Amino acid sequence: MDDKERYQQGIKVRTEVLGEKHVNASLTKLNEFNTDFQDFISRYAWGEVWSRPGLSRHTRSLVTMAILLSLGREAELRMHIRACFNNGVTRDELKELFLHCSLYAGLPASNAAMHMAEEILAELNLNSSNNE
Repeated sequence: MDDKERYQQGIKVRTEVLGEKHVNASLTKLNEFNTDFQDFISRYAWGEVWSRPGLSRHTRSLVTMAILLSLGREAELRMHIRACFNNGVTRDELKELFLHCSLYAGLPASNAAMHMAEEILAELNLNSSNNE
């Protein structure tokens, strides 16, 4: 696969995971400063790593959120909480992930993530148990 094909694969996966609205917003903000970075993200993060067959997107979402929570990367975590439902993650799995992370990443980080998730669940109208 050449760089152009890897980029196209990355855009496809990035859009399927994060949603068309998010990806389009990122790509419409391209400029001389950020174009190389956006190309890098699309080719390597999404066209290479997220496209590998070794883990399902569901698993990748859970792992990604656990890492972001642990590192305190709230903006990226918010984006991946919103996107995880595109990969089949359920509200209960998200709840369990945050509970589990509280043991290893700390209660403050998990508490912040829980509050973030509650806001996002409300925005997405996924805050009732009917949306498991």
